[in-house]
Amino acid sequence: MRLINLLVTNKYFKRMPQPASAKKPSNLPRTQAERTALAESRMVKAAVNLLNSAGIQGTTLVAIGEMAGYSRGLATHHFGSKAGLFRTVLKRVSAAWNEELVSNLKGKTGLQAVTTAIDSHLAHALQYPENIRAQNILWGAALDPSSEFKPNVTEFMRIQRESVAAWIRGGQAAGEIGRNINAERIAEQFYGGLIGINSQWLVSPDFDLAAAYEDFKHNMVRLLSATQSEERL
Repeated sequence: MRLINLLVTNKYFKRMPQPASAKKPSNLPRTQAERTALAESRMVKAAVNLLNSAGIQGTTLVAIGEMAGYSRGLATHHFGSKAGLFRTVLKRVSAAWNEELVSNLKGKTGLQAVTTAIDSHLAHALQYPENIRAQNILWGAALDPSSEFKPNVTEFMRIQRESVAAWIRGGQAAGEIGRNINAERIAEQFYGGLIGINSQWLVSPDFDLAAAYEDFKHNMVRLLSATQSEERL
């Protein structure tokens, strides 16, 4: 439960404002909050599409406003700058993944949480490849020393590592993960492994993503399992 609380309560993962429900009667006017949420949702979707097709340089506030069906200046008015836009995109795509992960975990910890997270991330990547690509493009841009949204990437990655470390400690408490395992170091390797696998997939059309995830899951279980890890002492 510590993991779920960590993810759900953190401001980085709080669900972004959603557009009005499609079930709302069409003859009722939208509130200002609903119009704002709808505009943001459309512009974030346009930004993701542009990042996938035109990259960082082609993802301009003007192009986003026009693709989303709004005036040229609305994106600038709403986000303030490209950095503000990219922060919102990162929060949106990260919150979507977090919501799916928490739903699939259902309180799991230890090896169950590790394998569930790997399977869930594979399914998420295959269902929303455009989100994965946009996220990785922005992560790469955050390496620039002048990046204004680097703190957002740093916070997201820190939370993910803390979550994995919590699973490891839960498995150690249950006796299924070796006591000699360093939870923080494994969390770094776990998250780094997922990033590396996805990076290769995004640049290599023939990369077998499903096979890579399956091997990664198998190797993580072998590494973490109490019997295996104790034998290496």
